[in-house]
Amino acid sequence: MDAVSLTHHDPAELAALLADHQGATVVVGLPCGSRGVFAGPGATLLAEALGVDVVDLVMTDPEFDGGATARSVLAVPGPSGPVRVVAVGIGGGRPTPHGLFDAALAARAGVTVLSLLALEAENALGAVAEGHAISAWQYHRDGSPTEARIHLVGATATDSDAVLSRAATVAQATGWVRQLVETPPNTLSPSAFAAAVTDFAEQTAPGSVVVETWDADALRDRGFGATLAVGGASARPPLAVVVRIEGEAQGIGLAGKGITFDSGGINLKRDGGELSWMKSDMAGAAAVAAAVIAAAALGRTAPAVAVLPVAENMPGGAALRPGDVVRHPGGQTTEVLDTDCEGRLVLADALSWLVGQHLSGVIDVGTLTDSGGVGPAYWGCWTNAVALADDLIDSGRRAFDPGWQLPLHPTYRAMLPSRVADIANAAPDHPDSGQLAATYLRSLVGDTPWVHIDNGSAAWLERDAHPWPAGATGTPVRALVEYLHPSA
Repeated sequence: MDAVSLTHHDPAELAALLADHQGATVVVGLPCGSRGVFAGPGATLLAEALGVDVVDLVMTDPEFDGGATARSVLAVPGPSGPVRVVAVGIGGGRPTPHGLFDAALAARAGVTVLSLLALEAENALGAVAEGHAISAWQYHRDGSPTEARIHLVGATATDSDAVLSRAATVAQATGWVRQLVETPPNTLSPSAFAAAVTDFAEQTAPGSVVVETWDADALRDRGFGATLAVGGASARPPLAVVVRIEGEAQGIGLAGKGITFDSGGINLKRDGGELSWMKSDMAGAAAVAAAVIAAAALGRTAPAVAVLPVAENMPGGAALRPGDVVRHPGGQTTEVLDTDCEGRLVLADALSWLVGQHLSGVIDVGTLTDSGGVGPAYWGCWTNAVALADDLIDSGRRAFDPGWQLPLHPTYRAMLPSRVADIANAAPDHPDSGQLAATYLRSLVGDTPWVHIDNGSAAWLERDAHPWPAGATGTPVRALVEYLHPSA
């Protein structure tokens, strides 16, 4: 697990920091207005410390306009040699914590950072700290963690230590999800996934969470027929990981899709490009596990239970076939028309089991489709309980991990008919969509308040999408942490 050191400093310390931390990258935000790029509080302070006008220097870069996606790297004279400065645009208008989180993340300043971004807005320390800490993450092939040291210059606040402690925990959870999602599928088997969750819980929230693994026999005993069928052709058997914060009250339930590799099964995927990143099809389960564990580490004591079905979806003689019928906990059956719509099948098992526990509500997360077409900046969600969805979306807004609610029309249920089961997992005569996946899952939950989150468009990026680089993002882990243990 990556280590993150976040330290707050008063602006009067900048000159000493520059002298003491040679090799650190200085990050400064530059706003823009009707007259172009100008110096904000951070650039003004840096000019006083170094005697250099950053605005004059950055204007030699013809592509830097001060907009939210602008970035320029400078080398300026310092007290003990050249200082690497990354100037990031923060746009026009009054800077916001969300905008400064994006700026810190997009700065890509490395693992030793001296940031002035928190000077640009009130109450931005945590946002900037989290953005830089997440940006410092890098995939480690040999298991050796990255150690990031982030020095943050900003106004003194009484809660700075608590703010930075939370930012470090959330950043570590995000980095853990990204590491797991990036892990090659020959390495991350279902059992390796389960071991990784157990290790993360022991390191992050010892004594605060309980982690169980249900093997194939336990899945059979609990009626997880779809999970067993989806993983039936793999040489590495399916399982479920259960993460609990125990308590006496009625708690919240969560489910996460954990397909460690998705070939499509008998309905084999044809797009080689898509197949190359199907290792990421467990991003929902990773985000849910990390969120529950991080929330426990931050102090959540209210009960919560997460059920994460984990399997490989492979072709073979024992593979799930189009036309098969699978049974879920509680007895509902599904006709499988498309074996490449396997994520909703394993989530159906988890949701059915959770609903049987009589919880206050259930939330499921999976990379099922394109998140309802909302693009890489959002996760999409559907619900039968507007208040629960509003809470989640508001949590995402506060955590700079935004979501968008999409409509769930009751008539779409008729698109999933079956003569041999209660419902089909795909439409026989309509293209698949996030809407249809949500409609299918809706049939499992009855009157239990429920939200389905599809993070398929945002959990893995095929190319850079500001402020994120290509690859794993961890979304919606930050929104879920904020929901489970709010920051305010």
